[in-house]
Amino acid sequence: MSTGYIRGNIQERTMEFISTTATATEKLKRLAKTLRKTTGTSLAVALDAVAKQHGYEHWKHVTVCLDQSVSASRSKPLPESLKDLLGRAATRKPASVDSQKAFAQGFVFALDVKDAEELSLTSEYAECDDGWYLAARDLWRGMVHYRDDETGTTLFETQSPEDLASTALDDLQNYRLFRYLGAAAPTSLEEAFKQTRQLSFFPPTHVWLGGKFIDIGEVPEIRVDGQVVFSTTPGFTVLPSDDKRTRFEKFGHLLNAEERALFDRMTAQEQDSLLFQMEKQSPVGQARYKPVQSSVASSWRDAKKI
Repeated sequence: MSTGYIRGNIQERTMEFISTTATATEKLKRLAKTLRKTTGTSLAVALDAVAKQHGYEHWKHVTVCLDQSVSASRSKPLPESLKDLLGRAATRKPASVDSQKAFAQGFVFALDVKDAEELSLTSEYAECDDGWYLAARDLWRGMVHYRDDETGTTLFETQSPEDLASTALDDLQNYRLFRYLGAAAPTSLEEAFKQTRQLSFFPPTHVWLGGKFIDIGEVPEIRVDGQVVFSTTPGFTVLPSDDKRTRFEKFGHLLNAEERALFDRMTAQEQDSLLFQMEKQSPVGQARYKPVQSSVASSWRDAKKI
C-alpha cells in the first residue's frame, strides 16, 4: 500500500494513502452534517468522527488523500498504443483551426449520445465531430486507468495494446461533442453549465473550458445563481429551476386539463424537462433552437480506419 505525508502543526506523520474521489468526499461531508445535527457536536468533531468510521485517521487525512488522488489521476500518461493512434489521427485529418482553438481556450462540452438526441442548438453552437482526437486524450486517460471496484484492475493492466485501442475507439461512440462559436465563452463551470441548461435538460458528461478538462462526474456539485443544479451526491435531489412557475404560466396553456393535473404530480425534474420541450415547440422556441443532425457515427467509423 502506498503512503502519503501529512504535516501537522507539531510533527510530520506518515499516513496510509486511500484513493479518494470528490464524490466520496462530498458524501462524507453530508454524513458529518447529519451527525452534527443529531448529536449537537461541532462540525469539526463530526468530520473527524465520520472520517475515522470510513478508515481515515481524521478529516485532514481525507482532504490530503483527495488532493493526492487528483494529482495521481492527472499524472497518469496514455499508453503508447493510444498516443500513437491519436498522433496518426492528427496527421491524417487535423481538426479545424476553430475546433483546436475551442479546446485550447474556448468552450466544448460532451453529451451522452442518447441524451444528445434531445439537444437543440442555438446559432452560438455547432457539433464538433472533427475534434474527436483532441477530446479523446482526456476521455481515454480516465477510462484506461479507472480501477474497477470489483476486480481491482484497470484496462491498462489487463488488455493488450490492440484490444485497448479497439476498446477506446468503441468508447467514443458514447459521446457527442459541441463547441461554442460566440465571442464571449463562459469563464467558469457555473456559467458553462448555465448555458448548456438552455440547450438540453440533460447535463454534459465532460467540459473543456479555457483549456481545462473537467469530468462532470468528479464534480461534487454545481450551483447556478446560488441554487444547486447538479450534484453527484447519492440520494441528493436537485430542486427545479426558480423560473419554473413563470415558464409554466407562459406555456401551460398548451396543456389540457388532464395534462395540467398530471403536471402537478410530476417530479421537479420531469416538470423542467416537459417545460423545456414545450418551449422548443413554441414559435419563439422554433426560431431559437434547431434540431441536431449528427455525423458522429461516420466520424467514429472513420477513426477506426486509422
